[in-house]
Amino acid sequence: MEEGKCVYTKKQRRAFQRLMSGLTVGKSRRERLRFMTLTSSPESDDRNLNADFRALKMRTLRKFHFKMKYWKIRTNEGNGVLHIVFRGKYIPQEWLSKQWADIHKSPIVDIRSLYETRRGLQGIVFYLIGNYLTKQSFERMSWGYSWVFPVLVGCWKRLIEKYGFKQALFLWNRLLCSHFVVTRQVRLTRFLPEYEHINEKSLSWGALFRTSVL
Repeated sequence: MEEGKCVYTKKQRRAFQRLMSGLTVGKSRRERLRFMTLTSSPESDDRNLNADFRALKMRTLRKFHFKMKYWKIRTNEGNGVLHIVFRGKYIPQEWLSKQWADIHKSPIVDIRSLYETRRGLQGIVFYLIGNYLTKQSFERMSWGYSWVFPVLVGCWKRLIEKYGFKQALFLWNRLLCSHFVVTRQVRLTRFLPEYEHINEKSLSWGALFRTSVL
């Protein structure tokens, strides 16, 4: 990104869209946003960083009874670091540190709430991209299926192909702010022009986004 010009690389643009989509869903549902950092130590097995994060998610589910709706990136800081944005309940830092030390041999963690800035949700995204998605540190991006929904990338690309970027963005935000159910059969509220006057309350993504439709 060029300083002061907000010119992003292709990888950063993808990250912006994925991150902004999940934040928009969270805001529309009034879910709390949180930011977690998980580090590694020389004693950690770097190959198991993502596997250990999955183990942490299971412990969180058993302890606090919620599934983490997350977006994360892996950076090459130190021995490998995960930066995670998630929607969900409060997790005490002391508990998180003990669990991560037990799982990944690294007690150094951080967790805090995320709040909109004067620039809204985009302020959060600009901050994260500017600080953590640089060419020097950004290795890999991933997200949970409930961050938005399982086929978000294909859906977004098809909308752009059909309607162009400006109209696709309007329809995309309209979908994200609707009350769909995050499963492979996503409930719709007739957010596409082709479906504004039909009676079906739900359609599969395969039926909605097949080539004959878009």
